[in-house]
Amino acid sequence: MAMIYKKLTQSAPLYKLEAQGGTEGRDWDDGSYDGVKRMLIGHDTSRITYLECVYVKGEELEMRRHGKIGTALFEIMLVPGEYIKSVEATYHNPNRCRHTVITSLKFETSAGRTSFFGYKTGKKFVLEQKDLRLVGFHGREGDAIDALGAYFAPIPTLVPVIPATKLPAVGGNGGVAWDDGVYDNVKKIYVGQGNDGVSFVKFEYVKGTNLVSGNDHGKKTILGAEEFVLEDGEYLKVLEGYYDTIFGVEEPMIISLQFKTNKRESVQFGMDAGEKFSLGEKGHKIVGFHGQASDVLHSVGVTVVPITTTK
Repeated sequence: MAMIYKKLTQSAPLYKLEAQGGTEGRDWDDGSYDGVKRMLIGHDTSRITYLECVYVKGEELEMRRHGKIGTALFEIMLVPGEYIKSVEATYHNPNRCRHTVITSLKFETSAGRTSFFGYKTGKKFVLEQKDLRLVGFHGREGDAIDALGAYFAPIPTLVPVIPATKLPAVGGNGGVAWDDGVYDNVKKIYVGQGNDGVSFVKFEYVKGTNLVSGNDHGKKTILGAEEFVLEDGEYLKVLEGYYDTIFGVEEPMIISLQFKTNKRESVQFGMDAGEKFSLGEKGHKIVGFHGQASDVLHSVGVTVVPITTTK
């Protein structure tokens, strides 16, 4: 199906992109708002079952729920000034379903963050309007999300372009790609280890006066996760570590990580084994991470910006 749009008003251009996916279920339409604050997405083994949106309307927050709750829920929290740029989705008629439903959703924000949910199978479509931001959803629903469309509106203020450099990830090519985006600084790091190397990472960032918690990458084991917390005025300069091929794991994985700041070094999370790497750039600080992960961390890369402040 071709993507079409409708210009709804002349004074304040608002574009409604038609819902794509299945033709069954009940129609729903959240309308348009000033922006999206938070989303909860639920899915089972074959489809997106639940979509909850908290919208911003002036100084008020309004919640809209669609589909059927009862599956594991995953959250996207947007910080002030951040907005959803695009939604990539797939739809299919899985064997267990009576009709076509949305099977996966991938969100990209203005901060460069991407979040993927579900199982990428079936036909793909993208909800996006160049240089506009997403301000509402509509679609069809039943026991799952059958179809999805969106409203897009102009960006109210210019978002400054950060002179960021994304250094390529090192390690293996397994699992699913992830990218936390770009922030002002890194505040806290969580590293979980398994029997053979690093199984889990999560990062907490500073954006303006807000703390932003990144998504989980990999999977925690019974060993849990260790923390490395940066102090005020401290920033990351270099990420070092090792990666190697492990028996029973298809692709190489990260064996160890160590973080170096302008003031100190973290402990080494993991062992010295395999190929050593060092990520960083002189005169720059690390303000974001990206890589690939499955039940373990396969690769890791960093995004850096010139050091102009220690915020």
